[in-house]
Amino acid sequence: MYKKIISVIFSFIILTCCLGNNTIKNKEEKIYKNVYIENINVESMSKKECIDILNEAYPLEDINLKYNSKVWTIHPSDIDFRYKVEDATNKALAYTRSAKKLENLKRKSKLILNERHHINLEATYDKNKLDVIIDCIAQQIDREAISATLAIENDGSFKKLPSKDGKQLQKDEIKKQIEDLINNKNIMDLNLPVKTTISKIKTEDVESVNAILGQFSTAFNNESSRGNNIHVAGESSSDIIIMPQEIYSYNNATGPRVLSKGYKYAPVIVGGKYINGEGGGVCQVSTTIYNAALLAGLEIVEVHNHTYLSHYVSGGRDATVAYGYYDLKFKNPYSHPIYIKNIVGKGSITSKIYGCKDDMQRVYIRTEQEYKKDKIIIKTYRVYLNKENKKIKEELISTNKYDKK
Repeated sequence: MYKKIISVIFSFIILTCCLGNNTIKNKEEKIYKNVYIENINVESMSKKECIDILNEAYPLEDINLKYNSKVWTIHPSDIDFRYKVEDATNKALAYTRSAKKLENLKRKSKLILNERHHINLEATYDKNKLDVIIDCIAQQIDREAISATLAIENDGSFKKLPSKDGKQLQKDEIKKQIEDLINNKNIMDLNLPVKTTISKIKTEDVESVNAILGQFSTAFNNESSRGNNIHVAGESSSDIIIMPQEIYSYNNATGPRVLSKGYKYAPVIVGGKYINGEGGGVCQVSTTIYNAALLAGLEIVEVHNHTYLSHYVSGGRDATVAYGYYDLKFKNPYSHPIYIKNIVGKGSITSKIYGCKDDMQRVYIRTEQEYKKDKIIIKTYRVYLNKENKKIKEELISTNKYDKK
């Protein structure tokens, strides 16, 4: 039955087209029935009528972007934003006027039987121009997070500055939202998506530093090139915050120990022999810090002993370093930060490791020594005590082998 109806309509359309061919050419083209652009029925409309009604239904509107009390307005002309009204109208007119007459007849037949044909109204805008606008807005909003700062003076006084959170406009997200507004033809105000970035070191982190967890001192000849190097290395490896689970590296703290950084030639051990080298004496600084770290209960990650026993610390408690080869490393095992402070005076260096008083440990260091032929072997242990000074546990820190002189 349906096929018969289609056939009758098809024949009627052919007859109408043949009889009215001359008169149609003289009339203004109209859009065929049941043709829709978006949700608007544009049947029987001329090109101008269709364009006018689409412009009225889908006006070009400003896009307002809001953040706190500020508003940024994007005008359609700023990004060459427009709807392709004329393109959609031309598609509607051309739907039943294609190059293939038989196809046109089939389409008209379906439209006569109330089968709708829908045409999308496409939108266009310059994404590069939008990028420039969003970048400009970001410059007004974005700010880097500022970590809290801590400085401990030689007299033990604290100087603390609070942290500040950062702000970062989520540019990709807002551009996607604008694209969706335009494509969905639903222009409205948007709240800018701004992410709060947290500083690495927060105010509460530095506030938790309130006690000395461990300290150690060694003596040296201040009036020498070696003494000069201890001053330089002591300063460069000091005033450093180590966050929980972070690892302190002595070599990273000082950098290369070279003349251009203020170091001088002083005796160093190379291949079991004393020679003059750049930065001689820096091992005394690393050793002093190492012993403070031991007493503070920090996790020793890397430590090396000298070839010979040192004169400024007992055997098994030295920490030799050589940039690019040997390093002193330890980890902060606590849930609060620690702060390394070196105080270099006339003839002595003291390393203090500050932290939270809740992390204070009762420890002492003991060593075991034995002689094997031309070697001195010393094992270094850290012993933990409870409040009654009874041993809780003991751990082997290092096994050190020295040559006999």
